[in-house]
Amino acid sequence: MRAAPKLTQFYKYPVVVGISILAISSTLAWWMKFDISPLFETAMIRRGEFWRLLTSILPHVNILHLVFNLYWFWSFGTLVEETLGHLKTAALILFLALGSGAMEFALADGGVGLSGVVYGLFGMLWVLTYRDQRFHDAIDLKTAQLFVGWFIFCVIATVAKWYAVGNIAHAAGSILGALLAIAISVPERRHLASLAVGAIVLLGCWGSTLGRPKINLSAQSGYEGKWGYDALQAGRNQDAIRWLSEAVVYKPKLAVYWFDLGIAYQRAGNTKNAKSAYERAHQLEPSKAEYVNPLEAIE
Repeated sequence: MRAAPKLTQFYKYPVVVGISILAISSTLAWWMKFDISPLFETAMIRRGEFWRLLTSILPHVNILHLVFNLYWFWSFGTLVEETLGHLKTAALILFLALGSGAMEFALADGGVGLSGVVYGLFGMLWVLTYRDQRFHDAIDLKTAQLFVGWFIFCVIATVAKWYAVGNIAHAAGSILGALLAIAISVPERRHLASLAVGAIVLLGCWGSTLGRPKINLSAQSGYEGKWGYDALQAGRNQDAIRWLSEAVVYKPKLAVYWFDLGIAYQRAGNTKNAKSAYERAHQLEPSKAEYVNPLEAIE
């Protein structure tokens, strides 16, 4: 593998250095208990805060997470920036951040850190090592084994509930990076690879917004139920209806979500929908008197 440049040459790589500084700063701020919540992937993405799909690459959970990602981001990113230039590198990093982050939030809880981008750079350089002379020594066998082995370990750690890892971001980043490399280095497959890249990113963007209640696999089901309840408590009935309507799609068998949705509809003057929501809550938990009384009052 080609040796990474010395840190004293930082001025040659403004994109990699700038993003690294932002990652370190936001991570330290998080650790020091400052409020950086606007950077995280949450359900607010579906309320127009799309920047969260990009800014979520900046905070890191712990020192190992930060150091590992920054080391490989420097190793891979500087090679790309030196070869492709600053603007293309910036666009590539943002694209990998968007694609990996969107897929992670669409299918799971959402995550933080540069690892989706790092795996994207790895996937791209691994392919280009064999197909583009400019990158002939970018990735060696040991590095490839390390990244594949680490991916497998992270999947096992997540399934075994030892440690939660953004495996979907890792996989999506790697696939996007590899497809981009094919589009760059294999002209006869450029069209097909570009279509595949576009399809993955579009699926991630749809899945992290409108489609999330339909395809998300997380047991946590996002934030909708809590946020709907908070909005209900604050008297923001329309907000409560929006959040709770999505919460019951995630967890249609949770009676309390239907009950809270009924209250929100009733407060908003929509008696028909309130009755339907109360009926559903009563069907799910017929023994709870609190779910029967509002229904009887409407009837």
